[in-house]
Formats: sequence, structure tokens, C-alpha cells
Amino acid sequence: MTMKKLFSQEETASMIREGKHLLLAGDIGVLSGLPEGNWIGGTTTFFIQRPSQRINSTDKIFVCELPEYVVKTVIREYDAASIRHIYTDAPENGFTVLIMPFNSPPSREFAFNAGSFSDFAARPVCGWVAGGYSKATILTDKCYAASGAGNRPFTDKAVAMHITFPENKYAELCIFNPYKQGTGDEITFDYSSMIAKDAFINGKKRNLAAYLRETGFVPNVPFVANYAGAMLNVECFAIENDEVFMAAPFFPGITYKISEIDGNIADPELTGSEIIFSVTCIVNYMNPDFCERYLTKMNGPVVYGEIAYQLLNQTTVYVTSGDVQR
Repeated sequence: MTMKKLFSQEETASMIREGKHLLLAGDIGVLSGLPEGNWIGGTTTFFIQRPSQRINSTDKIFVCELPEYVVKTVIREYDAASIRHIYTDAPENGFTVLIMPFNSPPSREFAFNAGSFSDFAARPVCGWVAGGYSKATILTDKCYAASGAGNRPFTDKAVAMHITFPENKYAELCIFNPYKQGTGDEITFDYSSMIAKDAFINGKKRNLAAYLRETGFVPNVPFVANYAGAMLNVECFAIENDEVFMAAPFFPGITYKISEIDGNIADPELTGSEIIFSVTCIVNYMNPDFCERYLTKMNGPVVYGEIAYQLLNQTTVYVTSGDVQR
């Protein structure tokens, strides 16, 4: 069974020295003191550990140990120019975990342009956006990605671990999102950004902030778009003056609606031996009722953006493995 739990820095360092392949999350103070080895990590101080333990810690590291059957791992760094190679670098059989510091050059490039990268979605690429000490201070906190390849923490680069499976195993990337489009107005844009001013409400151009205030909209509720049957969220995390600040880009030609919870969706199974790792959004963590309803089986770091082929918000992303049937 893949190990997924909190450890001290000393315990984590011991596992690294044993040669284990690890995905790590924690405060930069504990990550930066780790030895070189087969690991990548990103900063957060929030974790969920089964059953429903919401933990805030600066001295613990969440350790996800990769299965022993992994054939090899390759650690690479990516800047704003090289991030477009993330899908072509991914292994033919296995998956890639990508960690990007919040609002870093590679995270901005990935957020806006991942869909145009070569081999987009051809192979499983997942991961998370590393954050700081709170959602309220995310714009001023320093956020880091780090790795055991020299253990240099970065604020301006992403790190990735390309994980190759044996021929008899496969990896599947999964998204759990209980939100769906509500029955309200259609919201569209004629530009792409993460800061919205004007939008089209049912085809009529209006200031989006004014519209949301009129409707009593509360930040941290996502907008939802239907991407070929997949419901994907864009979190609105602040409304200031005449601007609406989003945690991921919105795009022209896409219809968004304010979300509602789909009560028919069951919570995901996140504890089985086939679950390799999982992450969930900081907004989910901040809602105890949500955690009790949907994340009682969660074991993983709480992050500031989830990656499942592209940047997502307010979701839980996880990877499973299975045996190839011949």
C-alpha cells in the first residue's frame, strides 16, 4: 500500500536516504533542510489526514511514497519557456507530477496556454500549485517548489517528477468535483484574464463586479464551465471595486455559470492501495462541512490550485494505478 501521511523532517530525511521515491509537501523551513534524493515538493502548511483531520503545521511534512514497482523517476525543472515541454517529457507509461509556485512565471504560462502545448493531455500530467501560509496572504507570501536534485527551492521555477510504470501497470488521473453549473445567468467573456472587469451577462455587456454584488454573490463560490462534458471550476476569490479576481484564467468562447452542489455525487474513495496520491483545494479545507461530506477519506496536502492536465480550482485530484489486462 502506498504510504501517505505526515512525518517529521528527520523521519522524512531518513526515507530519502533509503532511496525512496517521494512526493512531499510542507513549509519551506522543513523542505529546505532535506537531503538530496528522489523527491520533489511544494510549500503548504495545510493537510487533510484521514479521517477528516484538518491539520495546520509548519514542522511536519506530508509524505507520499511512490509504489515500489515504479521503474524510474526523472526530476526536471521548468521555467516559463520550457514548461511547454511538460507533456512531451511525460513518460509513455506512468504519469507526471508537476509543482508550480503560486503566481510564478511558469504557473502563469501554464494556466493560460497549457491547452496549446505539444501533446497536451496525451499522457497523465497532474500536481498542484504551491502556496504560503494562508489564502488571505497568498499574494504576498513566498511560495516554493523544491526537489532533491540539488534541493534548490524556487519561487520562479516549477519542478516535475516523471514517473515510469512497468508494462503491466497503468496510471489513471481522476478529478472529483461536486460542483455543477447552476440554473442562473450565462456569463461569457471576449478576452482571457484572471482579473475580470466587463463580462456579458446573457449576452448583455456589464461590469461583472457590479452584477455579482447585485445578485448577492459570495466569493469562494466557483464559476463552472462545461468543457466537452467535464465540469471545471474557476474560483472567484475576491471582488474589489470594479474588478473580480479569479484563481485561474477564464477564456473567451466559454459559457460560465455560478455553481451549485450536485447532491447526487458520492465522496471519492481515496484510501485504497491503488490510490497513489491526492491533493485538494484550500477552499475545500476552509469549509469543515465540505470536508465532512466529501473528504472523509482524504490523505494529502491542501493546495492553491490543482493540476489535472490543466490548472483547476476547488477540486480534488488523485491518481490511481491498476493492472493491465492482457
